[in-house]
Amino acid sequence: MISLLAVILIGQLDHFEFSPISTPQRAGDPFGIVVYALDANGNPYYGYNGSARIYTSLDNPSNPVYCDTLAQFSGGSWSGSVTVTLASDALSLICNDFQGHSGMSNQIQTLANIPTQLFLLVPNETYAPGTATGKSGSVTGQTAGNTFTAQVYATDAWYNLVDTIGHTVRVTTSDPFVSQQQIQLVNGTRAFSYAFRTAGTRQIYASDLTNTSIQTDTSAAIPVSAGAYADLLVVLPGETHLPGDTTSEIPATPGKSGMPLDQYEGTNFQVLVYATDTMWNMTAVSGYPVQLVSDFSFSNPPAETLSNGSAQFLVNFSFAGDNQNLWADDGTIESSYRSYLNILAQQDTTNDTTLVDTLLKAYPNPLGIEGSGSMYFEYRLPASANVSFLIFDPFGNLILQKEIDAGDIGAQAGLNRIAWTGYNDKNQRVASGLYYAVLKAWTHTNTVVKAATKVGVVW
Repeated sequence: MISLLAVILIGQLDHFEFSPISTPQRAGDPFGIVVYALDANGNPYYGYNGSARIYTSLDNPSNPVYCDTLAQFSGGSWSGSVTVTLASDALSLICNDFQGHSGMSNQIQTLANIPTQLFLLVPNETYAPGTATGKSGSVTGQTAGNTFTAQVYATDAWYNLVDTIGHTVRVTTSDPFVSQQQIQLVNGTRAFSYAFRTAGTRQIYASDLTNTSIQTDTSAAIPVSAGAYADLLVVLPGETHLPGDTTSEIPATPGKSGMPLDQYEGTNFQVLVYATDTMWNMTAVSGYPVQLVSDFSFSNPPAETLSNGSAQFLVNFSFAGDNQNLWADDGTIESSYRSYLNILAQQDTTNDTTLVDTLLKAYPNPLGIEGSGSMYFEYRLPASANVSFLIFDPFGNLILQKEIDAGDIGAQAGLNRIAWTGYNDKNQRVASGLYYAVLKAWTHTNTVVKAATKVGVVW
């Protein structure tokens, strides 16, 4: 007679068993498997019709990501397709009903699939191949000017490294003042150094130059903060703050763009002073008293205290004249470089004097580009007028002056043109660099025309 205990044990699920799985498999490609329900003696348990979960030995059983398949058994077995997204030299599949019954397959290798995309990682992100995003972690903010390391990978659709790739990759950034890089992948990956110049939110872009069908990638958004207070920057009317600017030569107005608007003697205008880092990003520094300074007679307003990285002044110059300078000093940080602007004589309103602005166009600019031997300045006059055409070097020295009588060529109503061959008043060829061209015109009714532009010379 069979004992009661034996009756209870007969036909009970004890574990699962896989049919042998061929190896290697390709990550991301489905492949077929068969799983059996067995009793304690290793015999098929045909009466099992429950469900079980299939995942890899590298997964967290409570939250599998590389493979997660629900197997619904019928008559003691289940057959179907599974997909493993992780490339690995060695893993197994596990079948588990989470009731104490499980089984493991033979060990298999999963290979990376075909290369489909580039993949960027930036500081504090961790590579996580085989997952939906390919990475974990939150991006670490950076400081303008500080170098950090990023990594680019050639991967399949599931972010598995394809280590046979040696393509050339172009790396660019949303920071307009950071140059692109070209790097060569080694075994499908490459680390590279980067330093943003401009504060704000920035991203890095990677594109494959060897195989343009490989999908480009854009990094996570990276917060970039300004560095330590290191410079003062004077911004005059007509100029625009240009944080991150790579210009280092003072004549090219580093840290800002545009050209100062002419001002009138004795008339106030606003001057902004920014406390910046070494790359012209405005800092949040407060408390430093800043004084404006000039070599020319001006209103010399009292010092203003920096607040959140800026101070503003109302200024006027005492006498008319071209290229009058202005700079800022806080007594601690090195003073700002000198900015230059033109001061016009006050108009005589009793003679119905008016000011007419005109556009001064220069081409080719710079002079000397592609072998050009002359630069042409074009401008329009509302009426025949006496014309003064002046060119200054970056330090405010007058190097060329042409006076044209009203009605002569270059001083007629409508479109006019003046040619410059790059020589000064002493018939000497000027050096390569930046120059300022100024046009003035007047008539017997004292109508004033004023225009200015920057030009370059390259020999």
